[in-house]
Amino acid sequence: MTRSNVIPMVLFAAIVVSLGINTPQAANEIIARLFNKSISNTELQPSQADVDRFQSILTDKSEKEVRDILAQRALGNKITESVLSDFADKNSIEPSESEIQSAYSVIKLWTVDLNNDGAYQDEELERYRLAMAEGMAKSWKVSKALFEAYGGDVVFQQDNPLTPVGAYQKLFEQYREQGEFVIYDPVFKAAFWSSVRMKYSNKYEPDNIDFSLPWWEKSMTASEQ
Repeated sequence: MTRSNVIPMVLFAAIVVSLGINTPQAANEIIARLFNKSISNTELQPSQADVDRFQSILTDKSEKEVRDILAQRALGNKITESVLSDFADKNSIEPSESEIQSAYSVIKLWTVDLNNDGAYQDEELERYRLAMAEGMAKSWKVSKALFEAYGGDVVFQQDNPLTPVGAYQKLFEQYREQGEFVIYDPVFKAAFWSSVRMKYSNKYEPDNIDFSLPWWEKSMTASEQ
């Protein structure tokens, strides 16, 4: 389970909306610095397969526009993964065995059709489920810690029904002020911060924000009633 599973594609929709200008001309131009490591334009470029796949979805965009979108998404993902991972490390955030097992039980139920699918061997399927459970449990625990530390808006996302977008914004701003990352290119910079500060219409009311139990446990309880 990669770090990107913590909050996958959380910046993508906003980048699509905010993009409308060109990326740098120099392929190897340094775009940003993240935890003292330089990030070049070259390493952010998407594969042709990804360009083709997303262009079939974003039919109103040219190939160049799709490449720009995906490059900016790649930078957003790199920053998000690294900052969230650093926050978790510094605060010793790890899911407990019981939280992982709780997530595993739900994932096993969700993927019961794979038992007789034939595409996976039993051991491979169990590793897949356990990796998903570990990632889901950690995502919830990081979200919980972020909300408790920073508060702010929480929204529903398909991959994380309790996504603390307000806390993300405060965390990213804090790391930027500490010099942990800087975006040199004005286009990438504008797209990243526009996505981080995007306003959501599907915000939870404050009284409905509840991190007392993992969201999947509450969902299962509600479905049984």
